[in-house]
Amino acid sequence: MVIGQILMISLVLAARGPRAVSIPLVLLQASVAAYLVKSSVTLTAALPAVEAPVLLLAMAAPYLVWACANILFEFERPPIWVMILFPVATVAMCAFEIVLGSAPVLVRTASIGFSLFVVLHAIYSIVRGSLDDLSERRRLFRLCFVSCIALAAAYILAMELVFVGQDTTPSWVPMTNTLLIAIVYLAISVPLVTRPADLLPDERSPPEAANDPGLDLAEQEMHKALLEAMENRAYARTGLTIRQLAEELGWPEHQLRALINQRLGFKNFSAFLNGYRIDEARRRLADPKEARVQILTIALDAGFASLPPFNRAFREAAAMTPSDYRREQLKPADVVTQLRQS
Repeated sequence: MVIGQILMISLVLAARGPRAVSIPLVLLQASVAAYLVKSSVTLTAALPAVEAPVLLLAMAAPYLVWACANILFEFERPPIWVMILFPVATVAMCAFEIVLGSAPVLVRTASIGFSLFVVLHAIYSIVRGSLDDLSERRRLFRLCFVSCIALAAAYILAMELVFVGQDTTPSWVPMTNTLLIAIVYLAISVPLVTRPADLLPDERSPPEAANDPGLDLAEQEMHKALLEAMENRAYARTGLTIRQLAEELGWPEHQLRALINQRLGFKNFSAFLNGYRIDEARRRLADPKEARVQILTIALDAGFASLPPFNRAFREAAAMTPSDYRREQLKPADVVTQLRQS
């Protein structure tokens, strides 16, 4: 019954969601279905030919939970060593299970431990980014996602960690896991299927604020104050939150969120700020007078906390690295002239 429910949701998401989002979501649901098959002795015995791919797909569920959460809510990945060791431990465990019939306790513990870390990182990142999300529906969906998928995955992994090394697992464990999965997919299927435009990332660029004629008088006044704050480089303050900006402008936070989200077309406050930050960085990187200024200095002056998030945001906006952009914009003759003058 649960596998049929998962299949139905997968088909709907594949038909309605953006491909870049629907494919990972469908893979996640296929992974969960594989986990259910692996948990059933009867199904595993009936399908011996697919035991290896089913096991590998089931083991990939925690990473796919993280990947889908990252696509939906856009957060930074965990340390690179975790992203490397997690698949290595998972493949090693699958190889032991397939070849020897059982993996050593140390390998199983390492695989489950890395899986649990990846899921917990997703939970932490989703909750941390909730204040940055401008859409009220998406903020509620964050709580739903954390409460359902991530916490259920964390519970299942924790149970596997408790019973690791034991020959048999109590019968109530797989039954509880199956019921949790059924509840999770029932909880998330309705918002994902009925309101995909509000919850799934939009592949289109946000509309230009100045071209929106639908602002009422109050919104026009708020928009004017917002533009003045940006012209005064409020965006350059590292760690600026929408709550702080709303207090400085003297407007209710929910109204400012609605303006930036519904009228200006941004889903995240950081994306709104980064637009101004990247524009400033582009101007400075293309200025021969600042050819000697380090890229890190330009990134920090523009409001970024460190170089990696600046590089990621710049590549998304300009489709190239800041260094490549500077080399493309600055002519050698202009740089030489400027260096001589300085």
